[in-house]
Amino acid sequence: MSPFIEYLLKITIGFAVVSCFYQFVLRKYTFYNWNRWYLLLYSALVFFIPFINVDQTLKQVELVDHQIVQFVPAVQHYTRPAVNFAVNEAVATEVNRWDVLVLMFGTGVVFMFVRSMLFFVSFRKIRKKAKLISGDGVKIYEVQKDIIPFSFGNSIFINRNLHDEDELREIMLHEFVHVKQRHTLDIIFAEILCILNWYNPFVWQIRYAIRQNLEFIADRQVLENGVDVKQYQYLLLKVTGVPAFRIANQFNFSSLKQRIIMMNKMKSARIQLIRFLFVLPLLFVLLVAFRQDVENQINVQGKEYVKDDQTIYISGLVLEVLTGKPISNLPLEIKLGDRKTTKPISTDSDGFYYLKFDAGDYSSDSVFNYQVMYNDGAEQVALAGYNTLFFNGKAVGRPYGLIKNRGSDIDGGEHFTISFLRKVDKLLYAGRPYGIYQEEFFKSNRSSDVKNELRSFLQEESKAPVKEQNLIANFKKEYKRPRHVITKFENGFFTKDQKLVGYEGNLQFYLDGKPATYYELNAPGKGSPPTLLNTDFKHDDRRLATKMFYYTYPTNKEAPPASYLKKDNVEWIDVASFDISKLDSEPFFLDGFRQVFGVGSNIKPLKEEIKRIAVFKGKLARYYDKKLDRLWWIETRPVDEVYGRPALANN
Repeated sequence: MSPFIEYLLKITIGFAVVSCFYQFVLRKYTFYNWNRWYLLLYSALVFFIPFINVDQTLKQVELVDHQIVQFVPAVQHYTRPAVNFAVNEAVATEVNRWDVLVLMFGTGVVFMFVRSMLFFVSFRKIRKKAKLISGDGVKIYEVQKDIIPFSFGNSIFINRNLHDEDELREIMLHEFVHVKQRHTLDIIFAEILCILNWYNPFVWQIRYAIRQNLEFIADRQVLENGVDVKQYQYLLLKVTGVPAFRIANQFNFSSLKQRIIMMNKMKSARIQLIRFLFVLPLLFVLLVAFRQDVENQINVQGKEYVKDDQTIYISGLVLEVLTGKPISNLPLEIKLGDRKTTKPISTDSDGFYYLKFDAGDYSSDSVFNYQVMYNDGAEQVALAGYNTLFFNGKAVGRPYGLIKNRGSDIDGGEHFTISFLRKVDKLLYAGRPYGIYQEEFFKSNRSSDVKNELRSFLQEESKAPVKEQNLIANFKKEYKRPRHVITKFENGFFTKDQKLVGYEGNLQFYLDGKPATYYELNAPGKGSPPTLLNTDFKHDDRRLATKMFYYTYPTNKEAPPASYLKKDNVEWIDVASFDISKLDSEPFFLDGFRQVFGVGSNIKPLKEEIKRIAVFKGKLARYYDKKLDRLWWIETRPVDEVYGRPALANN
């Protein structure tokens, strides 16, 4: 990964932490000035945190091995830096991929910058046409347009014809707060954040939070000057919907409901300020996550094992897929460096192969790549392959690519491989390969006899894969053409295409959003068999499932005929009194799409987002799902944007 892309990833994580901490910890309290400085300072700090390396500090205070530090995953470990060079097509393709991402990033920045400049041009046009009615300190301009009063810099823009004297007094109080406290600088800072991080939803949320918090500050100052709360809130309602100048501090703001809520809220107790101290452990977590020293491993005796920078270990087992027995004396080719150098090697009586060498002898460049091949004369079978990058003098393992054999593949990584081959008509085809990460071996081994220790290690690790391959082979022998959606064989579950998807006790099936047995999947009643919508997998290379979600009904439908829309079939519900927890256990449509656990988009709306709620009953409910006599119809969008909306009278 390019260092620049890695930097973008790290600041994306940083902004996510800043935004989430504000949303879930700070936003509901009335410490508006404290929140202002939190949003500004920590958003700026995010740009610098990735450059701080705490490795040496952790070592000095002996925290490198601490459980808390080890629990925090190092981002650097998953974003190994790449070097720009041209060695072969595989590397060139990857470099080009990062170049495309950088180009996309730059294009987005340019677009956002031009967009912001257009807003400033629009502001200059407004100011040019406006009439200056007061220039003492704060400049006040009168605009002959229907606009929301706004301020920018040390200028306030109003249309006196739209407001009476009392309203103008309250408006001016509000805008004077923005001017005196220089809120325009906050607005510009938020715009710069979005220009530089246009791709990041958390930055847009921070921008929204900054603007919203400034309105909270101004509202409080107005009310502390003796303005009646209800009168002021009515004024806010009055100006809602009037065109606004987007980049400025606006008297009206899109979060009007939240502003009114915060006005009516009692001031938070000062003891709650202690919550700002929780920022410190968050910073610590970020710094630890961005640590860079990821090469050293600690063995079980507590001694440090440091892998030789230039040493490459290639090793694995080759077993027969049906019996699990080793395939001995199998001739292999290990293509080294630019893969023009080929080193012959054979499996021994245990099906074991091993090669250790100094990569520097085969490549003078910053990249060394290799590939383990079996060539039977008719088809090549790839058993393993990687690129290894040398960055700042250290070897960084990276996958050469997916190892594909007849539809089976293995995830990339720095690992040893257990391969399964099958002999058919004198050709060897691969079964499912398994990767054993080298870290698992080297973190506990310090023997000088690495070769024999590794043979024993892989033989022990092969027991589970051999058992699994035997299960798959026996199933295929027993069920040549499976008829069921899911077939249970011994302790494994298989699909109709004979694919092992999981094991009993580790795989949960869901049907129409509810836990189900595989019997229920195979006998859902009349009609077509259930459809697989999505799957949750284990975090390894075997692609075994932990959850599989099936459904038997449409996730969306066109509007029903008018005959379904009888008065008794539709009941409108008051949004304010609606218990939104009902949506956790009852079927509902959201803006025309079915939502249920594991099926559909599975989105539960916020209550404040809901515009209309209806209950569909009887024939109308069964139009959407034949098994239901009742379902919720939720709308958060304008009527004409709700997919397949029945011709209902608007509530």
